[in-house]
Amino acid sequence: MKIFLCYSSSECTTAESIRLALVAEGHEVFFDRSDLPAGGEYHARISLAIKASALFIFLVSPDSLTKGRYTLTELDIAQGQWEHPAGHVLPVLVQPTPIKDLPAYLRAVTLLEPKGDVAADVARAVRQLSSSGPGKKLVTGMAIVLVLASVIAFLFTSTRALKNEMADQLSVGRTQEQAHDYAAAWQTYDQAVQHIASRPMIQWFDRRVLTEVTNARTDVVMQWLRDVHLPSGKKWSEVVDPLLPTLDEGIVGSEGSRRAEILAHRGWADFLRARDGRADLKPEVYYQHAIDVDPTNAYAHAMWGHWILWTRGSLNDADGHFRQALAGAEHRPYVRGMQLAALRNRQGDESDLAQVRVANEMRLAHETLDAPLRRRLHTIFYFKLRPNREPKEWLKQLASIVPAGELVATYQWLFDDKEFLLSDEPLAPYYLGLLQEAAGDKAEAVRTLQALRATLKPNDTDLRKAVDRALLRLINATPAPSR
Repeated sequence: MKIFLCYSSSECTTAESIRLALVAEGHEVFFDRSDLPAGGEYHARISLAIKASALFIFLVSPDSLTKGRYTLTELDIAQGQWEHPAGHVLPVLVQPTPIKDLPAYLRAVTLLEPKGDVAADVARAVRQLSSSGPGKKLVTGMAIVLVLASVIAFLFTSTRALKNEMADQLSVGRTQEQAHDYAAAWQTYDQAVQHIASRPMIQWFDRRVLTEVTNARTDVVMQWLRDVHLPSGKKWSEVVDPLLPTLDEGIVGSEGSRRAEILAHRGWADFLRARDGRADLKPEVYYQHAIDVDPTNAYAHAMWGHWILWTRGSLNDADGHFRQALAGAEHRPYVRGMQLAALRNRQGDESDLAQVRVANEMRLAHETLDAPLRRRLHTIFYFKLRPNREPKEWLKQLASIVPAGELVATYQWLFDDKEFLLSDEPLAPYYLGLLQEAAGDKAEAVRTLQALRATLKPNDTDLRKAVDRALLRLINATPAPSR
């Protein structure tokens, strides 16, 4: 067998004894000190010798691993010759050296640690790797077992180290997510994915390492799209376009409800891009595909309902999708936020009435409503019921969609809240009186409006006139008590 012997100058004596032992076994050993003629092209001859060899023996010592040593250059040439060292490279420990100092390429195979005579132990190890006949390579079953064991050990150690590294990356990314720095989190996860992708052997050994970080990257993109805010001077496509490959990869690599969720967000990404004026984008295609995969997917239904209202489609059609999205408890706050936002964007009496109906449903279901949404809903009552308007027709419509017994309760639930107290709103008693009237509780409406009338000042002209009109209407409509 042709063997290349790699050693540092400080181990020349040991290398010479090994060479002699191997030659005695019938091997052809390239020994650079004796085989290179003076003035020869040193590097070229070394490279050719390594490539012509069947076995590369590397004598491990602190000197041979010192940065800048030619032994490391020779090792690089061997690594270029054999992608994996198993069966081709034999590291031999000839001086005490920390294992952690060994290049990963050498750690990928079993390190020979001679117990007695170094030359004899090396010759014995080479004998196990080959036959005694020159030029014939016969790897024994034991050598195969050792090689496989070393490969598995290497993969196991490398995978464990990579998992620890990825755990750190995931922790950093999640901290960035919690701070709503989605761009930084996405970049953190993307770098982690690229790092794992550059190590195909570990991917093959344990696919879960890659799956965890790719899922985290996809999740942060979906969260980012749901919570996206357009920076000043930017277009939606500038924010969204870089995220599309992540979603597309997620669609290809997933199935079931997970696939439907990503498809829905891919449609939402197209909706955001459509806001730049692109009429060629059809988000509903992705929403339909998502529902085909998972008919109960809350994101797909909520986003489709939003799209219908955005494009001035049927309120009933949109309502059907929102009801499907609300059928399960998952993502309920998000669905309600989308529903109220879509109705508010739609504008008009029909959407205003629908918002109050949704608020009534939320009260009955014991759902929460944040202060900004309460204030937006309050503007509906302000513009529809303010004293200089005639609210009769709108109140009639409102009473037709919210049951009479629930109308006042919903109003008080909406605005008698610690973050929005009715007692701080001067027109609140007037609104309440009108709603009591719409609910059919005329006697209570009269008491509410009379109490308000007694507190008004002379300069409250518009409100005093509106209260007087309401009281006149209520008193005339109230039957006289029986004698």
